[in-house]
Amino acid sequence: MSCEQVRLQIGADPGRSAPELEQHLQECEFCRQFRAEMRILDAKIRRVLDQPPVSAGMPRFTARWRPWALAASVLLAMVAVLGMWLLRPSDTLAREVVAHVQEEPESWLARQQVDAQSIDEALRGAGVKLGITSDRITYAQSCWFRGHYVPHLVVQTAQGPVTVMILRNQHVSARRAFQEQGMSGVIVPASQGSIAVLTQGGGANIDAVTAQLQQDVRWLPDAH
Repeated sequence: MSCEQVRLQIGADPGRSAPELEQHLQECEFCRQFRAEMRILDAKIRRVLDQPPVSAGMPRFTARWRPWALAASVLLAMVAVLGMWLLRPSDTLAREVVAHVQEEPESWLARQQVDAQSIDEALRGAGVKLGITSDRITYAQSCWFRGHYVPHLVVQTAQGPVTVMILRNQHVSARRAFQEQGMSGVIVPASQGSIAVLTQGGGANIDAVTAQLQQDVRWLPDAH
């Protein structure tokens, strides 16, 4: 399940629990946070609706509709939270890319050249070929991300290392720049998905690296 599918299900029923949903939540901190927020709002609505009748001195019309008005205001807050999480899926994707890179901190420290066979293994599952000489790649893994194996690479540049994730199954409509957790990066659309490029401390020229990658990535028809 993708994050967008998970959040739509949670938005429709914050109390929902299913094996596939729970499996995703175990792996995704941001969706866990979203469910926690939605459950808090849902509980507020239930408390409002369960309130006892108001005092006899209150006008009948006001007494009848006050709980519903309160519930509606909380419901609007819930819709606003759902909208914040869903209207900018690229923001969520950027956060998840950063979170994934943080889980592999050793990748930034790698300095030894990765052999061509290891690079090919990291790319093969995603149906990707890369026109970069292997002497520039110091880290190459095929990582589980949003339900698919994706290449996670570190490429050495004159300004320092950059992390590259080739996201065949994640589509964005436009270039998205972000800064989070000490990292700067961009996610750009590609013909068969998107490409994320990150750097620590903003040392590398991300735009130049990204433009080169857009030319060097070849999308193959036999992706798994």
